[in-house]
Amino acid sequence: MKSFIYQICYSEETSQSIQPGFLLLDNLTNERSDWRELWVIRKFLKNNNLDDDSLYGFLSPKFSQKTLLDHQGIQDFLISNYQGEDLVSFSPFWDLMAIFKNVFEQGEFFHSGLSNTCQQFAEKYLPNLNLVDSIMDSRNTIFCNYFLANKFFWSNWLNLADQLFEAAENPKSVLFSLLNSSTTYGVQQLPMKVFVQERLVSICLLANPNFKCLNYSPFNTGPSTTPFNQFFHEAVVSDALKRAYLQTRHASYLNEFANLRNKVIQSLKSI
Repeated sequence: MKSFIYQICYSEETSQSIQPGFLLLDNLTNERSDWRELWVIRKFLKNNNLDDDSLYGFLSPKFSQKTLLDHQGIQDFLISNYQGEDLVSFSPFWDLMAIFKNVFEQGEFFHSGLSNTCQQFAEKYLPNLNLVDSIMDSRNTIFCNYFLANKFFWSNWLNLADQLFEAAENPKSVLFSLLNSSTTYGVQQLPMKVFVQERLVSICLLANPNFKCLNYSPFNTGPSTTPFNQFFHEAVVSDALKRAYLQTRHASYLNEFANLRNKVIQSLKSI
């Protein structure tokens, strides 16, 4: 399987620091910075014909810093493990991935209102998909859009991206206000749509259980820069408990996960 792995370049500095193997995806004009990487990925997918027998990825300049992987590391993993899956995840942040029940609860913890915004989006375009109560583990949790995918998956992602774009751009849309409301990101104020677009890949996986995803172990990547990064043991156990629940549907696994998650969150609140 061939792979075309692009690094999104937002500045001359990033365009000159591309590591060997990565292709340059020019976003130097940064026409719509309010959309972050969705703008340039969506533009590429609309203007290029993807090969049926190739994987494509569009990664930020901080990919290697966050995942501890370079282009050769990606290729080595694909050679050893890839067996025709629709997408391959190289997501970082094992702490945020494991300790929360899903990316929507995790997002809500840092960006109040995000969980409801994602659910409202799903209810409009993917009826009967319950995002808020879903249980997700490292197999379908992807941060930063750090994944490679085939043409079929990208076409599904693009369909959702187009719907998100239209809803956020059209003042008459029932989702317009929710998607364009501001939320805090470090010292910045960003529109909620930025954090919804980052979760489109996980929404695709939840909406289409037949998609096959191969994931590079998040525990081999970097954690987040939040205080959750001090709970490696708890994260490993949490992910295992969620996997066990999804495989067996035995409530005891989910209960133990919830107890462990609550202890972690409470311990941070007491600091």
